[in-house]
Amino acid sequence: MLAEPVRADVNVPSAAPRYRVDPQASEIRLLVYRDGPLARFGHSHVVVGRVHGEIRAGDAAAASGFRLEIPVDSFAVDPPAARAEEGDEFAAQVSEPARRDTRENMLGADVLDAARHPLVRVESIALVGPQWGPTVTARVTLRGVTRDLRFAAAVLRQDDTLVVVAGFRIRQSEFGIEPISALNGGLRVRDALDIRVRLVARREK
Repeated sequence: MLAEPVRADVNVPSAAPRYRVDPQASEIRLLVYRDGPLARFGHSHVVVGRVHGEIRAGDAAAASGFRLEIPVDSFAVDPPAARAEEGDEFAAQVSEPARRDTRENMLGADVLDAARHPLVRVESIALVGPQWGPTVTARVTLRGVTRDLRFAAAVLRQDDTLVVVAGFRIRQSEFGIEPISALNGGLRVRDALDIRVRLVARREK
């Protein structure tokens, strides 16, 4: 029997200057796509959540790290302004009852299971490359399942403020979630989700 590969440890350098994420100025955005032969009868969705946590910003990317948490009850489904920003796939507006039902399903036991797993966690393992554009390896814990992901980020430092922008793709099935389907599978949610993150963090004195 083959041994499980050894995972690298989470690395958030405690000696580096600490920046506190501003939850009101930061967000995580999930783009959830309709799929299947009857997709035209459904909606793709934009889900927006608030991000809490810290960034440790050293003199180099390799000396930096972060620890983030997203409370799943912060997720808002289909804010009109967010849909308008995401283009044609999200152009149609979604009624308030449909938004409410979608959020209820999303937080339920079959998807995010918010009652048992109230937080999504994202923690750094390694940052490599230039400070302004590192490649990030991070550990994501969602619904009690942990996966390591690699993605590019852009970092802007201005005085005592950091702005970080990143995007990546996950598959729900990799986190133990079976995408919702209806009409005998004719209308379903695509397994792959696009994730966009924008963080604004301010240095602690």
